[in-house]
Amino acid sequence: MTMDIKDLYVNIPIDETVNITKTLLAKYNDAKTTNLIIRLLETILKQNNFVFQDHIYQPEKGVAMGSPLSGTIAETFLQHIEETILKQLLDTNCIYY
Repeated sequence: MTMDIKDLYVNIPIDETVNITKTLLAKYNDAKTTNLIIRLLETILKQNNFVFQDHIYQPEKGVAMGSPLSGTIAETFLQHIEETILKQLLDTNCIYY
């Protein structure tokens, strides 16, 4: 299966992806380490400001294109979608065309 996602980075839900990341981190780290990484991650992801026509904007969702962290965050979210939604569809043979 091949898919192309239009405007991927700007459509990633930050809060949901942070929660997914926290769950994954908690499997392999203690609570203190997990919480520290999550606080750092939230700080970085929520400072996604840009300027357009002399106005400063902060998007409600999405990650900054060009950020070194964006690819990892996008992959985390997409892997979660694949494991939860797509796997369930394939397992139940519910393929939509």
